[in-house]
Amino acid sequence: MFDRLATRVLLALAAGAALAAAEPLHSQTTWRTVSSARQRSGERSLNVKVEYGAGRLRVEPSAADLLYRFEMQYEADRVRPVTEYDRATGSLRLAMQEREGRSSSRMRGGHATVNLNADVPVDLNLEFGAGEADLDLGGLSLRRLRLATGASDTRVSFAAPNRIDADLVRMQAGAAQFVATGLGNTHAARFEFEGGVGSATLDFGGAWTRDASAKLEMGVGSLALRFPRGLGVRITKDSFLASFDHADMVKRGDAWYSRNWDSAAHRLTVDIDAAFGSIGVEFTD
Repeated sequence: MFDRLATRVLLALAAGAALAAAEPLHSQTTWRTVSSARQRSGERSLNVKVEYGAGRLRVEPSAADLLYRFEMQYEADRVRPVTEYDRATGSLRLAMQEREGRSSSRMRGGHATVNLNADVPVDLNLEFGAGEADLDLGGLSLRRLRLATGASDTRVSFAAPNRIDADLVRMQAGAAQFVATGLGNTHAARFEFEGGVGSATLDFGGAWTRDASAKLEMGVGSLALRFPRGLGVRITKDSFLASFDHADMVKRGDAWYSRNWDSAAHRLTVDIDAAFGSIGVEFTD
């Protein structure tokens, strides 16, 4: 597992660095800002794909009557914005597309904001490369979330409860720092996380309404896990050289259990696969 994760991350970073170094520098940059939006018109579901190479990205709920809104400031000689919507299939693609022979990895100061309707059930597929991502996904109607980041500082927040039960929340982080809070508010049946190099914090606080399972993989770095004290937690782990701070959990056989496991109203079963680094567990009020 470590070889697969670390190799993927290091190759991606090396390729990006090589492309950036090979690209000629230009003394002037043409900045442009574009925005697009669409009113909701009876849509019952939405499949959204967001692709953003480098810069600063923000995703949050939209105004009540908007299906989506997309605003992007970009270097016109380096990238171009893409907005594609198919009403028949309910598919929406919002992207930063690199111009031929240019790389978005050298961008500085570009940013994009995506607003999504909170009432329409959505499958969200988000791919983010390098920079900073601030994703405020609380209060949406998420059915599935698939999030992949590269060398970035990423914050994912579910401050408000999801309006429906999610099937799957899947997150992948390449390098740097990744923080996700309020995961219990997603009402997800299944969580998956794959971390490469750096530090990751997964906070499972929120309004739990069901039992769930989580599969967590970490390559090189630290993994901090926070659970609400009322949630029953069971952890199994397969770690190579990763230390494990199991807080006040009790070991039974090959697993670690929170002390309230037998009496908890809702339970989370966690399977951890880690290579090098540390795993920390904390229970919060």
